[in-house]
Amino acid sequence: MSETEYVKAFMASSATALPDLRLFRRNVGAIQMNGRVFRAGLPGQADMYGYERGTGRAIEIEAKLKSKLSPDQERWRDWCQAWGVVWLLVEARKGETQAQTVTRWVLETRAALA
Repeated sequence: MSETEYVKAFMASSATALPDLRLFRRNVGAIQMNGRVFRAGLPGQADMYGYERGTGRAIEIEAKLKSKLSPDQERWRDWCQAWGVVWLLVEARKGETQAQTVTRWVLETRAALA
């Protein structure tokens, strides 16, 4: 399974498991159309971002299946931490099913917002 599939499953699960959090998917990269290049997002921004109901607090969530953070992702993490934005790295573990990973990610997200 791809990272995208894990992220989709996590976002679907979080909609009911974390009712006071609204998560959104972020696409970062460059798109070429009609000979022009358009950039979406900033290099290194997290895969998902969200807002907590009642507090307005923001959270940035980076998902990883096998790879490590890139230098751009490390810079984004550091910026979030410097600005007091909750930043969370969720990773798949060897031997877990997708369902187990998603359940753990929900618990880790809940703990990060506590």
